[in-house]
Amino acid sequence: MLSATNAIPHEVNLLDCTLRDGGYYTDWNFAPELVTDYIATINTLPVRMVELGLAGKPEGQGYFASMTSSKAEQVASGLLVKACVMIDAKDVLVSELPLSIAMSRLTEGLAPGHISTVRVAIHYSNLAACRNIFAELSHRGFCVFVNLMQIDAANAAEIEMCLKEVKQIDTIDVLYIADSFGSMKPTRVQELIGRFAGRIELDIGFHGHDNRGYALVNSVAAAMAGATWIDCTMGGMGRGAGNTASEQLLPILTRLETSKERALLEHVLRHFDPLRKRYGWGSSAAYQFAGSNLIHPSYVQKLREAGALSDAAIISRLSDLRADERMRFADEKLAALMAQDIT
Repeated sequence: MLSATNAIPHEVNLLDCTLRDGGYYTDWNFAPELVTDYIATINTLPVRMVELGLAGKPEGQGYFASMTSSKAEQVASGLLVKACVMIDAKDVLVSELPLSIAMSRLTEGLAPGHISTVRVAIHYSNLAACRNIFAELSHRGFCVFVNLMQIDAANAAEIEMCLKEVKQIDTIDVLYIADSFGSMKPTRVQELIGRFAGRIELDIGFHGHDNRGYALVNSVAAAMAGATWIDCTMGGMGRGAGNTASEQLLPILTRLETSKERALLEHVLRHFDPLRKRYGWGSSAAYQFAGSNLIHPSYVQKLREAGALSDAAIISRLSDLRADERMRFADEKLAALMAQDIT
């Protein structure tokens, strides 16, 4: 439980990842005026870093799914804070190419400079297998942030293995605990953050999802437990139920002036509330059921897209997923769930 004796540390770095995590709804395309206003708003806020999108995805997935240094200069030339992009370790691990070539293709057009950091999304069980990915990025001059995905599903022995492995890797700058399923309660967040922060010298980060309505309180709990990097997004926009909302988190973790808070809220109302009404992210009964049962959030997001299924119908379909099917999203399984009761 959160204790009244806990204090939020002064030095918490906020990373706004709206353009990356929010892209799961817009296919990584955002209106130019939104991006311009977003950059201008970020420049007034106590945000340490902005994640501009993904790198290495096919161009057909949208502008911000294949970020390069030249794109960053075009869309964020006026950005006053550091910028990063995210890569998916799976794109390298499944490649038949030598690692150096696979990495070059994945990060084509990226060079240290305007983009200072690369975040690597990995399943917690692949930490050791990704050692050379981190080394390659570090050798090229990038700061390396690592997001341990789905770690809430790890048992005590697996977490201990992660701790032992990360101690042997010297090319990670920040290690993130990612609540991929939106399943964590504050006590679980404090347990994991406290354990990692107490055992390794790296900065620890937290990335929350709002399936069960805990994103904000979990982010505060993470900061109290020793996390020095916390993610947020405008309006909470992000995959599935979404993330910790920037406009809710900043007034809690920083001394945000009233005028800046007002400008931030007006920015969210102007650009992200219309998107929320269109795409419908946010905690719901279906997302809560998915979070409580470690079900990949994309199942709910995709089942909700057509608008024809109620939350009750979605929960009924999700209940048919076997335990070994829940954590990994598969298009063929989605198709089977969508086809239920259709004659």
